[in-house]
Amino acid sequence: MPAAPVPEASSRRRTRETGVFVRDSPGSRSLERGLALLRAFRPGTVALGNAELARRTGLPRATVSRLSRSLVEAGFLEYHVPSSSYRLGPPFLAFGQAVREGSVVLRTALPLMREMADGLTINVGLAVADVDEMVYLESVRKSRLGLFRHVASGSRLPVAESALGRAWLAGLAPEARADALRRLAPRHGERWPQVLRDVERSLEDVERRGWCGMAWRSGLVSIATPLAVPGLPVHAFNISFPAADGERRARDETRYAPLLMATRARILEALARVLDAG
Repeated sequence: MPAAPVPEASSRRRTRETGVFVRDSPGSRSLERGLALLRAFRPGTVALGNAELARRTGLPRATVSRLSRSLVEAGFLEYHVPSSSYRLGPPFLAFGQAVREGSVVLRTALPLMREMADGLTINVGLAVADVDEMVYLESVRKSRLGLFRHVASGSRLPVAESALGRAWLAGLAPEARADALRRLAPRHGERWPQVLRDVERSLEDVERRGWCGMAWRSGLVSIATPLAVPGLPVHAFNISFPAADGERRARDETRYAPLLMATRARILEALARVLDAG
């Protein structure tokens, strides 16, 4: 007699085990489309009209017009009559502050990030994923005047083409990582095979030494490591510093990587204490 099928774990249990939100029931299609309109607004994008919103979201203009009207009536968008365009409404100022205040990872990590940046000309960052991009929760650096500068909060980097994003991928459970890579593939088109090879090398680096690195055209090198805590979304933590020639970069990575990993361990220990305390 064949064995009875093993029931699949509930979506709530899978969420706890993987740290990635899972629900088996379908979501609201209209809500998803409305959120896609809001996501079209990025840093540097002040106003968007219906045509540009349709282009960025892939939605029909009639759908964009209907959704944008509802969002204006709810106060999430403002309509600018002279330019016939939409702008984000005041609620988003409060939302951003609520995100920062509600992040137990940021609250726990920020003092240690400041301590790490103290006396060093490096940026120390913490980020989470949003679809195919990493969003900085915070990036700090101590200036020559002894003041901590808070820069780049809310800035975005591509998941597949940044050290932060690749560290985040490395922190996911295998099934969640495979799903994330499948979602990323269409966004890179014909470049995906090469991008995927680079991602896989970075994943191997994290597996082997705990962190991965990447140089940016802006003249910075970033080294990043995952922060994975059961029950919380996976975050990524990084140091970035001015790029130099290959030999100097190797020396800098050798200098900063132990500091990155030691601070990561301290953050994880502090988070464990906070979560144990309830």
